[in-house]
Amino acid sequence: MHAVRIYRQPAEVSERLAPFGITPAEVQPLIEAVVAARNDVVSADARTAGGLKAYLAGVRHLRFLFLPKGWTSDCTDGVESVVHDATGMRIVYQSVDQACIGVRGPQAISGKGPAAETAIKLSQGVLFSEEELPEVAPEKIADLNSTLWFLCVSVNEEDEDDVRAELSLPAAIRGGNFKGFLERIFIVRDGDWKARGPAVSLPDDDGAYEFSIARK
Repeated sequence: MHAVRIYRQPAEVSERLAPFGITPAEVQPLIEAVVAARNDVVSADARTAGGLKAYLAGVRHLRFLFLPKGWTSDCTDGVESVVHDATGMRIVYQSVDQACIGVRGPQAISGKGPAAETAIKLSQGVLFSEEELPEVAPEKIADLNSTLWFLCVSVNEEDEDDVRAELSLPAAIRGGNFKGFLERIFIVRDGDWKARGPAVSLPDDDGAYEFSIARK
């Protein structure tokens, strides 16, 4: 058995993100947008308003990031994502409890439904036996024809400087949440957010390019 592969150091993170066509710095506008949307609530709002706004901002800016790079929007079975047609890779935005903790994987705050579970099974789970999950040899991961990744962002309600993000490949979904991971790429680790440079400019929504979403 092989332990989950985790990329932590800046050089290896940048190298691992290269096949996706992005850099850690390019992910910052997405995270900024998620944090801003999450904080854009008042006491009269519904209890779930912050989380919903964060999710919507995450999906929007995930597409702002990837569509100019040749990816396309997808909403197969209601799972909002971007997909790289040539490789079959898909990426979904996900708000999680805590990202970038090596001893435990992130858990989706809202839980995952049967559509996401099926999507993961179709993308990566079908190649592995129950005994192999969540620890799978790296060479088997490389042989996958398509993969379903999650861009996980966590925001600590008690500490505004504790914001983290990782791009991770879950092994499966069981009981409505992630069960193990095959790979985890730590993009914004503990302490990185506080030490970051000035806020980057976000895309102007009014001037954003038009795109269509494939719904299957």
